[in-house]
Amino acid sequence: MKLTTFLMAVCLGLFSTANLLAVKVEKLTPPIITEETIDQKISCTRPMREGKFNISTEETDGKIIVNCYGHGGSGCTTVFGSVAKAIQLYEQKYGKNDKAPVRVIGTGIIGLTAAIELARRGYEVTGITAKELFDIPSWKNAGYFALVSVQTDPEEQANLNQIGMSTFLEYKKIYEGKHPYISSECARFIPVYCSKDTDAGVEDLEAEGLIPPREYVTIDFGNGLIHENFIKFMTYFMDTTRIMVQLRQEVDRLGIKVQHKELKSFGELQEAVVFNCSGLGAKQLNKDDKMVAVRGHLLNLNEQAGLEHMDYMIYTKVKGDDGKDAYIYMFPKCLQVTEDYPEGRKVFGTLGGTFIRDTDLLTDDQLKILDKVEFKKMADRNMQFFYGKPFEEAQSKQ
Repeated sequence: MKLTTFLMAVCLGLFSTANLLAVKVEKLTPPIITEETIDQKISCTRPMREGKFNISTEETDGKIIVNCYGHGGSGCTTVFGSVAKAIQLYEQKYGKNDKAPVRVIGTGIIGLTAAIELARRGYEVTGITAKELFDIPSWKNAGYFALVSVQTDPEEQANLNQIGMSTFLEYKKIYEGKHPYISSECARFIPVYCSKDTDAGVEDLEAEGLIPPREYVTIDFGNGLIHENFIKFMTYFMDTTRIMVQLRQEVDRLGIKVQHKELKSFGELQEAVVFNCSGLGAKQLNKDDKMVAVRGHLLNLNEQAGLEHMDYMIYTKVKGDDGKDAYIYMFPKCLQVTEDYPEGRKVFGTLGGTFIRDTDLLTDDQLKILDKVEFKKMADRNMQFFYGKPFEEAQSKQ
């Protein structure tokens, strides 16, 4: 078509925007979801602090307390920026006193990283004290790099973005094999698909040019189910369990001892400087009434679920049974460490997810009922998204 003819056609409306910008069709293979492929049902309680994380310094019980907690479901996506800020605040106020012994509280990703970074800066880290060693969110985190599951005051958003972006650049180092103590296998740069009305949590990364521009796509699962009006972003899948394993190995290499003990107060510690990365424990230690327990649920898949879904991620808004907005996700998690499997157990993807507040107010029996209900809802929502039918209906037709 000649240019003049093309321009005339546009003026006459013969070419629409949709014609000029054809939507790409992405053909994806969904995971096989059955009773036989669901290997583990995992629940955890995230330590979320309303308003903002507590990254600050204070003096309590005659000690310098450096707080770094309250990250909720975003500990892995803010870890390096948060720890760097906490150390910076300490050194700005008290100077770099690397002769003063330091105790770290908490063995989650924040606590382990804080201990390592302090030791790398020349501080004497006498040990890490923690109530829980494996039953913590950092071992169960699904691994999507995005600033989601964070409820932050608007005035705190810029600070959160800065912390998240500096952490993103550390994952870039990991991916490129340039990180000093975490190997490149722990980060993969892969697609994530989200509906247009989903806050993907990576929009600010896109605006800063840290990830490629979004693509508008239609998803075709090859089973008759097609999802239009989706957006494809590129971001990191964080292999969080492998990261935690390597952090523990680095702690051991540095000779930092881990003490399994519940603390009631900072006064129980001998050290004059304490890095407090205690998560939910801060509710008691700091008397922090802004701490909120948020329950999350995952379904880990086994090898019978297939392998082709392990090269992409899903994070999207869907409608729940009650017609309200709910979320599902699918990430290519491949290892799960628990107290029963301290060496790790292979998994082939994980399905989620939930974000249920104030679950520390429930009894153990109430938690069991809640978990059972949420696991069923989650299986149904994922089956509807990937196959267009509820979980139980799909099982009955097999």
